[in-house]
Amino acid sequence: MPLTPNAIFEDLKNKDLDKPSAIELLLTLIDNAENPETRIESIKILEKIGTTDEKTFKFLEHLLISDTNENVRNLTCKVLKNLYLDKALAPISWAFEHETSLKCLITIISTLGEVNQDKSKSVLINKLNRFRRKEYKYNLNGLFKKRNINDFSKRELADILISYYILSSLKLTFGYIKFEINESGLITELDLSNVERYSSGSSKLEEILESIFSLNTIKKCDLRFNHLINIPTVLNNSIENLDLSYNKITKLPDFSYFKSLKTLNLKSNRLRNLPKSIGLVKTLENLNLRNNMLTHLPSSISSLLSLKSLDLHGNKLTSIEINLSKSIKELELGWNNFTTVPKNIQTLLFLEKLGMGGNKLEKLPEWIGLFDLLKELELYDNKLFNIPDSLGNLNSLEKLNLRNNQLRDLPFSMRNLKSLKFLNLSWNNFTTLPEWIGILSSLEVFNLWGNKLKKLPNSISSLSSLKILDLNFNKFEELPPLLKEMEKKNGLIIKF
Repeated sequence: MPLTPNAIFEDLKNKDLDKPSAIELLLTLIDNAENPETRIESIKILEKIGTTDEKTFKFLEHLLISDTNENVRNLTCKVLKNLYLDKALAPISWAFEHETSLKCLITIISTLGEVNQDKSKSVLINKLNRFRRKEYKYNLNGLFKKRNINDFSKRELADILISYYILSSLKLTFGYIKFEINESGLITELDLSNVERYSSGSSKLEEILESIFSLNTIKKCDLRFNHLINIPTVLNNSIENLDLSYNKITKLPDFSYFKSLKTLNLKSNRLRNLPKSIGLVKTLENLNLRNNMLTHLPSSISSLLSLKSLDLHGNKLTSIEINLSKSIKELELGWNNFTTVPKNIQTLLFLEKLGMGGNKLEKLPEWIGLFDLLKELELYDNKLFNIPDSLGNLNSLEKLNLRNNQLRDLPFSMRNLKSLKFLNLSWNNFTTLPEWIGILSSLEVFNLWGNKLKKLPNSISSLSSLKILDLNFNKFEELPPLLKEMEKKNGLIIKF
């Protein structure tokens, strides 16, 4: 049976091995194993065991200073901090001067911020003073005008250096980037949209993401248009707005680390499913999953009690089997494969916008009229033959899009839609319009493109708020006289 770190740990727990022997075997694996994962796992087991002997310290010190594997050095620094914090200053200070890996530098600086020795503060100050003498766009001089550098704590100095290293690395790799820092010199916003096209070499944004997400002050991060495929598993918990749209992401990481996230944009990726941990983001208010390949939603979505906007447009959903949060105000389900309006929607009584366009709906449920606060209803590109009377109960409705259906008439109840400003009936089968249409006194845009109309009711002249009337591709022989009068009197724009 091959010797593995986990097997060694199991033997130790079962008392088939004593602690010194287990440590010796692990050190041998770290020294000789060809597989980096085996070496890394061995270091993790060392930390679990909690060894504090001098030999192991010297071994780890050597790894930190001389090992060629970035991940091994990074993990070794973390273990030195956790097991040998008081003794770690010398090797970590040396590594600080010679390390080139951004990931390792961040761990080193973070450790220096925790070492309870005055010398660690001196190391941080000396490095900052050297940077202050250099002319970088991210200028540190202004930071120390109001407050003496010696008055900063080790933790504050470490955080400033981490921000500085990350910005310097990003600029070196991608050139010009947009960012915001707070009065303490720490990054609060990063706009890295489309930066990969400016990469100076083979470096990829994915390689720097873990370092970016290690920032504990960043609130907004824009990563659009970067061909990202993988997102780091361990993520920062201070981000409130994360934009990952227009990438090539197929799988999402564990979301349990997100404690502050309010807006998550995953539009136009390649997601086929969502992790259950998405339901742990209790702060989430806006979730954009537009244009992916989702066929279902995890039940944990129902735990997002702060959710106000959910965009699922352009996926492959046929039903919604879970209860959605009643806090939702905007729900977009357009361009999926729904044949009926999901029943679970009827409980969303705070709904202000509902998108069901581009599906396969042939009928609307009577309960569609339950939404007292609904302002926008998108039903374009379906197969609707009629509209239920209950639609007339939507007293707050301002926009109704029924483009490209099979409608021939409208229910009398729609005369009650006194708040309606936008009505699109284009590409249906209307040959006439009801006389009551003139009662819709708030109507500003009326689209009738592509029907079979030959004339309009006289009441159309009562639409005093009307600004645009589209009559293209109907059967009018000439522009009705009443419309010519409205053009002159009201400045109505007529498309004919």
